[in-house]
Amino acid sequence: MTTILESMPAVKNPLDPWITLGEEPGVAPAHLEGLRALLNTDDRFHGVDRLADAPALVRELRDAVRAYAVSREHARIDELASAHPVRVTFVGDDPALISTVPDDVVGPVLVAVLEATRTGEWARLKACANPDCQWIYYDTSRNRSGRWCSMGECGDVMKARAYRERARSR
Repeated sequence: MTTILESMPAVKNPLDPWITLGEEPGVAPAHLEGLRALLNTDDRFHGVDRLADAPALVRELRDAVRAYAVSREHARIDELASAHPVRVTFVGDDPALISTVPDDVVGPVLVAVLEATRTGEWARLKACANPDCQWIYYDTSRNRSGRWCSMGECGDVMKARAYRERARSR
């Protein structure tokens, strides 16, 4: 099944100066990788905010989408959506997404979130269960039961913590 975003012509992403596509662990399919990369600009494990020099709106967008991805908290993303409406125009055979706000990065990101939610893929974008990490990864497990961004790093750390806690309580 082809998603709306896959059928749209490739355009330069205005977030490109701040995001890094394909950064391990948990790389998402191409049509979701931009969203995952945006959410991981807040690298909590390393204490780096790659959007520190970005406009405040871009940081606000990232934080609102991250809150929606991690805890389904939607108040902030709803506010952004109402402040940055989009419309679709049909010119010939080429429908296009048009933001009503000039140079808007919010509209296309919100449309990508909407499309991922509609297709059910949004539920596969998860935050690592390691509270020190919180890296957003794409859960490729068949039953969507993944908990850590990487078994080799966070999974091992969390399992060792749980083992030590059980051993102390005996």
